[in-house]
Amino acid sequence: MNRLLTLLTGAILGWFAAFGLVHAQKGPGTSGSGNLPGADLAEIQQLYSRYSQGTDFGNAEMWINVFTDDGIFRVGEAGEWIGREQITDYRRRTFAPRKANYTYRHWNSSWVITPTADGRATGRVYWMGFDPSADPLVITDTGYYDDIYVKTANGWRIKQRHAHPDPSSPDGGKSRPSVPSPAR
Repeated sequence: MNRLLTLLTGAILGWFAAFGLVHAQKGPGTSGSGNLPGADLAEIQQLYSRYSQGTDFGNAEMWINVFTDDGIFRVGEAGEWIGREQITDYRRRTFAPRKANYTYRHWNSSWVITPTADGRATGRVYWMGFDPSADPLVITDTGYYDDIYVKTANGWRIKQRHAHPDPSSPDGGKSRPSVPSPAR
């Protein structure tokens, strides 16, 4: 009986020690491995969805509202738009020439979102653009985004986005929606 009690006591103490060690490694507001809490990750991933669907369905306000008022948007070496006014102008100019039957879809994957010491987060994600009306399906462009996110009074927003189009897309980027140069 004494031996069983010693064994049980040791197991319970070991469990508490392991539990304490795991929780001592957690930083404030993290899930324990340097990751953002699930609710913050989900909110940041929703930024990608609103960005993509805003683009694909021609909803400029949805797209613009993923950025902070002083946000920065860059597309490769094609241009940089700083602040809400320039970003809004960019989006409106890219939507203006669209035909009524515009078909283009974004597909995002492989999110890596990391908190920073200053309460922000950084992220990198792949994108693929395709024409769902083509038969066979045509991938028009691919690339990745490098982002900086900040938590605002209205939730997480993109402070900086640098879109890096891949140099060679299946059609050489000919189907890629046009990127007008910044108005300066």
